[in-house]
Amino acid sequence: MKRIVFCFILSCTALIADHFRDGMLAYKAGDFVHAKELFEAAIKKENSVQGYFYIGKIYLYGEGVESNASLAIPYLEQAVMKGNIKAKCYLAEAYLKSRIKHEEATVLLQQGAQESQTCLEIATAYNIVIKR
Repeated sequence: MKRIVFCFILSCTALIADHFRDGMLAYKAGDFVHAKELFEAAIKKENSVQGYFYIGKIYLYGEGVESNASLAIPYLEQAVMKGNIKAKCYLAEAYLKSRIKHEEATVLLQQGAQESQTCLEIATAYNIVIKR
């Protein structure tokens, strides 16, 4: 009986869509509009931290949508709150592009630089000195 239940559960999980995975495939293929839709589904159905991160990046850099740092901010803030270290770098950039929270952006870049080269690159682009 346990074997039947296990096989049933295994087959059901195979039927469940992995929206984030499919979103990443679309993102890597350059189909940003479809990727955004899939990431939104991943957030709703799978509570995907990475979904927040990638939608934030899509808005920040205008990938398949008009670039809008203000729209990127809430997604990137969620990703940071849920523990995505690299999201700190992009959230800082969104703050800087929006010309808000400059000091907070600097702190985020400083924190993120410990673990991500991306933060160093963003800091350099905005002439922000990162203390090591």
